[in-house]
Amino acid sequence: MNIINKEEMKRIDIETQNKIPSIELMEDAGIKMAIKALKYYNPKNVLLVLGTGGNSGDALVLGRYFIENNINVDAYIIDEIKNEDSIINLSKFKGKIIDYINFANYDLLIDGIFGIGLSRRMNDKYIDIINKMNESNIDIISLDIPSGIDATTGISYGAFIKSKLCITVEYIKTGMCLDDGLDSYKKIEVIKVGMNKPTDIIHLLNKNDFKNIFPERLRNTNKGSYHKASIIAGSINYPGASKIAYESLLSFKMGVGFANLFVPESLYNLYVLANPEIITNKLKEKDGHIDFDKEKLDEIIKRSDSIAIGMGMQVSEELYKTIDYLLKNYNKNLLIDADGLNTLSKYGIDILKNKKCNVILTPHLKEFERLSGKSVDYIKENILTLPKIFAKENNITLVLKSSSTVITDGNNIAIQKEGTTALAKAGSGDGLSGILCGLLAYINENCYKIACLGSYILGTSAYFSSKNTPEEVLRITEIVKNVSKVVKEIKK
Repeated sequence: MNIINKEEMKRIDIETQNKIPSIELMEDAGIKMAIKALKYYNPKNVLLVLGTGGNSGDALVLGRYFIENNINVDAYIIDEIKNEDSIINLSKFKGKIIDYINFANYDLLIDGIFGIGLSRRMNDKYIDIINKMNESNIDIISLDIPSGIDATTGISYGAFIKSKLCITVEYIKTGMCLDDGLDSYKKIEVIKVGMNKPTDIIHLLNKNDFKNIFPERLRNTNKGSYHKASIIAGSINYPGASKIAYESLLSFKMGVGFANLFVPESLYNLYVLANPEIITNKLKEKDGHIDFDKEKLDEIIKRSDSIAIGMGMQVSEELYKTIDYLLKNYNKNLLIDADGLNTLSKYGIDILKNKKCNVILTPHLKEFERLSGKSVDYIKENILTLPKIFAKENNITLVLKSSSTVITDGNNIAIQKEGTTALAKAGSGDGLSGILCGLLAYINENCYKIACLGSYILGTSAYFSSKNTPEEVLRITEIVKNVSKVVKEIKK
């Protein structure tokens, strides 16, 4: 599914007005919003809450349609309406204009406060009204986007409407799939009014994106036909990270023929027979973390169609030397996560520019802050541009993990919003690394496509897991057990 940011929506809106007058677009949108709303609700008394711009005009057209269908509609105008088309529709409105809200009088609220143009913190008057609307426990329908949410980034500006239904025009906006935007509605409906086609689009992942991505498995094959995936992980202080990553790889071992785990020698006995399907290997160590070992790395390179490195390894110069060696001498797929990323941040990311292999980086927001040198707030405000620039400059695929995941190779960009709060626990990233490690070895696709698939698999695994177990008590190792269920759904 293609979605767009507010800048692109504004652009196609202006272009469309060259062939369809804005007043006609507003009329069409408002009527279609009203029809869509009445599919879900049979209200008796409705309140329109209106701001100063075009969003109020959509709401007034909707209200007029409701009145024509024998529904009582009142309007509360927060500040004087300034949009010319909205002023025209206010003159046509036959309902009552009120100057004080008694929420007890209404069974449905229409949010016509702000459209997609909001780009700064609201003043206290608007924040107070939005909070009171949410606290009223009356169902709210938002028009185009829940008020208070940035239509591009999903950041909220002091408060935001929590609507049961959002009826959006032409395309879902990226801000509805990011940050606080994820919590601003329960359901989205899209209406079409004949706008021009966008050119700057973002892709929202769904299972149909991965049709036929899994290779056909022929009978006349053996384990060597399905490649080798290797995880380099763990330290004496963080042995659990490598455990989670290899459990995730194990859950996808239906794909790869060989699954290798390389850990510091002091951790070897923790893993060697825990899952006999994993081939466990010792690495030299120093102070509880791996020591640089050229001879061992050459062996790993020969034995691996994909390598994931960094989970629970501790930041060290030895890890930096190891990553640098892999970048310069390995020519397949390398995933760098967790302490691998923090090590790059400390000792320098310039080594990413001198590489033979395909590289995926999988930072969360704080790790990307360290990598990019930009604050978390700045990253959130530029969530669809900064990752793309970073990926292009370093010729890598970036998987930026947060409540939604942004995936980009510098040219393409996608959002993965499937998932639950069960993933808001330490270890989720390690689980993703294990899944991606298996996929990178098994499937003959580019890193961007694999990164999208792996992110979708983990998020949807969490969704399936949360159906039967409360999100608060779900463990990551339980979530990755549902990987097989998601793969089965995709292969249908």
